[in-house]
Amino acid sequence: MSELPVVVVGAGPIGLAAASEVLERGLEPVVLERGSRAGASVAQWNHVRLFSPWSELVDPAAGRLLEATGWEHPAAEDYPTGQEWVARYLAPLAAALGE
Repeated sequence: MSELPVVVVGAGPIGLAAASEVLERGLEPVVLERGSRAGASVAQWNHVRLFSPWSELVDPAAGRLLEATGWEHPAAEDYPTGQEWVARYLAPLAAALGE
């Protein structure tokens, strides 16, 4: 069974976090996304500021994967907009996952 990929449905915050966890465990994630890009649903409300700070918006495994690429975690106490969340986290994470 370890030769089969793990399918993750959705390239939003939860799907990309799940794919990061799968990859960290040495398995191959295949991410399926209906939208045109990672975070497509979030991009629909990109002008809205989130109610959670960056410290609560970055999955631990995703953060480790991104840090290995030179990514720097945004200030933990800042509250991003949807657009900032996509640009500074979801898009780089999708790229690091090869999506």
